[in-house]
Amino acid sequence: MKRPVAFALPLLTLVFCWTQPAFAVLSIATTGSWSLTVDATDLVAGAGTDLVSTQTSSSTQGSIDITGTTGSTDNWRVDVKRVDTTWDSDFTIYVRRTGDGTGTGTISGGTTFQAVTTTDATFFSGAGDRSGIDVEFKIEGFSVSTIPVDIYDTSITYTIVDTP
Repeated sequence: MKRPVAFALPLLTLVFCWTQPAFAVLSIATTGSWSLTVDATDLVAGAGTDLVSTQTSSSTQGSIDITGTTGSTDNWRVDVKRVDTTWDSDFTIYVRRTGDGTGTGTISGGTTFQAVTTTDATFFSGAGDRSGIDVEFKIEGFSVSTIPVDIYDTSITYTIVDTP
């Protein structure tokens, strides 16, 4: 009998700061986490079948706050990457922005699922302070035939970049 695959996905809270001409401190803060247990209830059609290959979190699983801008026209972008603790290369994790949050300025991009790799990539961009920007996660690649039973763990790192 094959054993279930289990992993945990903490949402990393990370703050990066840059000094702007007005001595404002641009920062990003995240909240939330996703821990998922994959077991017999995730089999496609019961004993002897494969696992449902994709799992998706709640659409409000995580939240991002951007603060310290100099106003509604102070532009920034958020980059995303993953930092693996124990991860299988057959897994692909995705993230998407599911809300605009509140605050001054604008926000755009990041509303379709994007694969998160170990290299920084642009997630979304905006201007001004925004809080409560909701994010959702999806993982693909579950299979009893290719993924060893283990606990898998990765963190997603968000970096705020001040842009012109």
